[in-house]
Amino acid sequence: MLNVDNNRRHTPSTHSVGAFQRYPKNAWYVAAGREEVGRNPIGRKLVDEQIVLFRKENGDPVALQDNCPHRGFRFSSSRIIGDTIQCGYHGMVFNAQGRCVKMPLSGKIPEVMRVRAFPLVEKRHFIWIWVGDPSKAEPALIPRAPYEDDDSYDHQFYYPLPFAANFQLAQDNLLDTTHGSYLHAGLIDNEDNTELLAAEITSKVEGTVINRVLTMKGFVANASVAKVWHVPVGKPLTRIITVTNALPCAVNIQNQFFDPADGNKIVSERCTNIGLTPADKNHGYHFTAVSSSFRQTEQDKQAQLDILTQDMSALEMVQRHFEEYPDTAVEISVQMDRLGVLARRLLDDMVEKEGV
Repeated sequence: MLNVDNNRRHTPSTHSVGAFQRYPKNAWYVAAGREEVGRNPIGRKLVDEQIVLFRKENGDPVALQDNCPHRGFRFSSSRIIGDTIQCGYHGMVFNAQGRCVKMPLSGKIPEVMRVRAFPLVEKRHFIWIWVGDPSKAEPALIPRAPYEDDDSYDHQFYYPLPFAANFQLAQDNLLDTTHGSYLHAGLIDNEDNTELLAAEITSKVEGTVINRVLTMKGFVANASVAKVWHVPVGKPLTRIITVTNALPCAVNIQNQFFDPADGNKIVSERCTNIGLTPADKNHGYHFTAVSSSFRQTEQDKQAQLDILTQDMSALEMVQRHFEEYPDTAVEISVQMDRLGVLARRLLDDMVEKEGV
């Protein structure tokens, strides 16, 4: 275990600029929200693979390479027949294991007439995919999320939000506390130095998991912040934010509000569950789901969308800068960036271990 607050000598350097960060293949990534995938095929580029997703008649999800091996026509523009998918160009039929089982004309089906099938795991909010070595696809490696097994909480998948930037820039964003008081003023906090910027922060790293706890005593929400977090206006509370980044994909942001005047009774809890999945080196997905102690409304979803829209716009602006000026654009990292820089090093190490 590494306590990054008390061991500055371990602050890493990395050769990967955030806008061009590499990513491992032998890992679980979020492919979709579970309610996104049904009997109509959907296509999505995930971790450099063009993939089609659909469900069999019994509800089990399937992920195949999205291009028919005959002429490359997209299965996501084709149709489901029972537990198979029929290419919309020449009618070849493929089963859930990716093997061609029927051709329009008689004759032996070539053994090579098949596509890759990808391991999937379906949990509370998400469908997870493994695009690397299938022999290493252990479901136990999928990180757990707070409250995911608690049926007394309200669990809702919000949306997949695509963005035109390297997925590491989204990791940088979620590993940084400072921007919340500026980019998201009035949504995350009151833009007051007694809040996020002055929070007591502890951080630790265990393997490829980075954990932070922000403690704010005497947090007083204004009207707009109280609405977002379902807490009373003007009442001093203890706010604790626990952020867990399980590299490369899963991020959980747990917000808890306690009433010190009532024995630290819980007032409100909400965990935003995030899957950061690269599509390719310049594009990614920000999958969002929320578990909360209160019933979520459309206003809650809109507030979350407002926050993420601000984030994605910032990421895309940074990405464009490095793409437009590859020879002169420079990053200057400071103390607040230490966890983002650490994440880059850890991801580089994961890629190096794969020998790619």
